[in-house]
Amino acid sequence: MANRYFKFAFLLPRFVYFFILSWPSQRPRCGGGEKIVILGPNTSAVTRDPCYPVGGVIETRWQIETCWCSGRDDLRFCKSGAAKMIRSKKLTSGLLAGSLVFVSLYALNTFLSPTVSGSVHVSAGNTGRNLEYVREVLASSEAPASTAAAVPEVSLQQLLGCVDGVATARYGQRGEFWVLYNYVRAERQPGCADSVTYTTHGDHTFLDNLVPLLKRWQGPVAMSVFAPGADWTPALAAIQHVRHCGPSAHLVRQHVTFHFYFPAKHVPKTVPRPAVDGFSHLPKANCSLSLEQAAGLGQVSYKSTHKILYPVNVGRNVAREEALTHFVLASDVELYPNPGVIPDFLGMVHGHLLQQQKANVTKKPSPPKVYPLSIFEVKENSSMPQNKTQLAAMLASKDAVPFHKHVCPNCHNVPKAAEWMALKQSEGLHVFHVGQRTGRFLHWEPIYIGTKQEPPYDERLSWEGMSDKMTQGYAMCVLNYEFHILDNAFLVHRPGIKYYHKDKERSVFVKRTQVLIKQQILPELKLLYGTRKGCTV
Repeated sequence: MANRYFKFAFLLPRFVYFFILSWPSQRPRCGGGEKIVILGPNTSAVTRDPCYPVGGVIETRWQIETCWCSGRDDLRFCKSGAAKMIRSKKLTSGLLAGSLVFVSLYALNTFLSPTVSGSVHVSAGNTGRNLEYVREVLASSEAPASTAAAVPEVSLQQLLGCVDGVATARYGQRGEFWVLYNYVRAERQPGCADSVTYTTHGDHTFLDNLVPLLKRWQGPVAMSVFAPGADWTPALAAIQHVRHCGPSAHLVRQHVTFHFYFPAKHVPKTVPRPAVDGFSHLPKANCSLSLEQAAGLGQVSYKSTHKILYPVNVGRNVAREEALTHFVLASDVELYPNPGVIPDFLGMVHGHLLQQQKANVTKKPSPPKVYPLSIFEVKENSSMPQNKTQLAAMLASKDAVPFHKHVCPNCHNVPKAAEWMALKQSEGLHVFHVGQRTGRFLHWEPIYIGTKQEPPYDERLSWEGMSDKMTQGYAMCVLNYEFHILDNAFLVHRPGIKYYHKDKERSVFVKRTQVLIKQQILPELKLLYGTRKGCTV
């Protein structure tokens, strides 16, 4: 009789816990031997531990726990003073079941041995584990001296004070342009502090950059696609091709959200209303064709036929504004970051903010800052450098050069560039140097990680007229922005070194742009942002 009671008391919490964790998308998965920390009340943490989905938010209802994956399916052991229910972000019920688990496990621990301090979290699929094994693990675990005094680490989201958003499809107008926001949504929607969004722009002829970009970036991308008139059809076909065709198509589906924009004078003939799921309104992909064929790259585009200027800054602003993350890397789609930038950058920022919080010293507000990445070009048939060490070797062999070295060297003349290259690669990311857009670097056009709060790009400027980022640079100079140059992060342009070629047709638009900036835009900027010695467009 006692043996039956013992078995019932042992199995009851397992069945209750099985019921909780068998709910769809809530069952934790385990790797083996990895240590994780689960935070306490009203806190959350982003973990890369294999026990949980990458970027998942793990919460407990009581105190801090330190847990290990046993490596045996999903069996988990957590040291703590009392049993607790582990909840995933999506778990919205289970209070009653959790109470049963708490009472049952507490009674079981007391019955087994009053000297054992610890709790066992067992998920489904482990009902065959024997009691002796459980007791052996508990006995070998050293309970914390005082869990009540433990203080959980503050999450990056709490330190940033950002709020998670939701990507919703909608229509809007920006001056003379129609914008279809979030027309094709990524399958993964990151929280505001979970990642960094690469925000970019282009027409359907640039979509072949997405896969090589994503292989290195491995994170969210927001892309504004310019599709006037008949360019709409090949743009949709090309997007579906990169989303469904090829071994890396899953990266595009998971990470890339597409926005569309076109002039009101050049509206496509048909525009399907976006479906609730974000993708079923799209045409089927034809994977029997190459991307070049699907996008109709051998044909003259509607944009070219009608001589429509490319409104580059409309695309930049739309993509940046719609990013779900606090931090964004506003870049051109042909610029590929080195792998690992996202976790290294977030780790660096989190560490800095924690240090500031622990110092608890009241200081004057610091100047606004952004984090530029150095940019390079590589020869046509060269492989892309994976890290700074490989980049240094390619620069030494002349297989790589600083960006636009033969086109506009002053536009990307980074402060202390030689010292940056001489500094050997190290672990993680750090601020190498704090520079400003003044003096020799007056015309510097940095590509940087910033936020959605930086000054906007002027949407009256076109790609053909050039100087499309200069007006933003002026505003940032007047606002006394600091440029915190990162030591181990860089961008590499799509293979092929550029050389200057005089374009008579484009020079006409360049002259018109300079007049527009001087006579209209610059006076507006001085009125809105003011002036500062050494700042100019």
